[in-house]
Amino acid sequence: MTTAVPGARLGSLYGLYFAVVALSVGWFGPFFQSRGFTATEIGIAIGVLTGSKIFAPYLWGTLGDLLPNRLRVVQIGIIGSTLAAGLLLVEVDFFGLCLVLALFGVFWNAIIAQFDTLTLEYLGENHHRYSSIRVWGSIGFILMMLGSGWLFSDVDYGFLPWLIIGGLLLSVVISLALPAHGRIHPNASNEVQIRSCLTNLSVWIFFGVASVNQMTHGPLNVFYTLYVQDYGFTAFQAGQLWALGVFAEVVLFFVLPRFIRTLDLRVLLTISLLFGSLRWMLMGGYPDVVWLVIGLQLLHAFTFGAIHSVSIEFIRRWFPGKLSGRGMALYSGCVFGVGGSLGATLSGVAWESLGGSNTFLCAGFVTGVTAMIAWFSLRSARLEAQSF
Repeated sequence: MTTAVPGARLGSLYGLYFAVVALSVGWFGPFFQSRGFTATEIGIAIGVLTGSKIFAPYLWGTLGDLLPNRLRVVQIGIIGSTLAAGLLLVEVDFFGLCLVLALFGVFWNAIIAQFDTLTLEYLGENHHRYSSIRVWGSIGFILMMLGSGWLFSDVDYGFLPWLIIGGLLLSVVISLALPAHGRIHPNASNEVQIRSCLTNLSVWIFFGVASVNQMTHGPLNVFYTLYVQDYGFTAFQAGQLWALGVFAEVVLFFVLPRFIRTLDLRVLLTISLLFGSLRWMLMGGYPDVVWLVIGLQLLHAFTFGAIHSVSIEFIRRWFPGKLSGRGMALYSGCVFGVGGSLGATLSGVAWESLGGSNTFLCAGFVTGVTAMIAWFSLRSARLEAQSF
């Protein structure tokens, strides 16, 4: 069945999804701090949220591969996330907070991996257009970060759950307007193919590299807003810094589709990791140099945008067709689940024991080592330029 690409609706859903991401990464730290939780407790609680990505995406991905319409998994995820987000309005202790975030994560983590897969299914042979649709997620992130930064300069952080719920409710409405996209069920040969992929060392090295990169984003994703506020930035200025980083990512997402087929992606991955090492070390060493803090946010185009684009292309090459749902789910579980959970938890512990600056310096060292591993270990990872 041929289905026209509903680009505007897909872009809108990406925008809303990452608007909610902006609210979580930008303001969960201050929100939970305002409720009396310590840095270690905040890190562990957010680690529980991201840790649910270890198993949830693959379960949802398997279901998505089996169902004739993957869209249903996305819709269930959005509706469940909306209901779970309502529990953020309830005052709970640390254990209760972990339970709420775990429940939210089980449904929230059903969305993006399957939505990425669904987008690629809609695009078909035009898969190189992925970045031009995914870019609307970055735009949604920017707009929400700017708006929420302005809002929380005057409004109590207790309003945060209402913003999250509102974004999710709108997402439910748009997801119900998406057309179905029929597929053929997987067969035995698909199971043989996926076992072949999962026994290849290059696949796991790539997942490991991407996971460590996400882990080193832990101090940014959990404590960046608090960090820059400690050095004199206001809530609105912190929102502007977040928005600037994602704006750089937007520019890359617009430009990269023109060249991604002809690039050696191992080179792009290694360069991006080296930029990440530079970003974290300078952030840790010179957090009071305003022009440098601003400039370092531009490196987000590489430390997240370029590496995510390389990862999506990697999944497309290694997990084609009816393997795509489980491939994307494995990627999400390893990278955003294991890597994200470790990053949040370890950054919380390091933040209290070492301080913010030293935590960023450690992240920079780890990212530099990871860049060397990527360069020397991914020569057989199907990342070479493709000719068409």
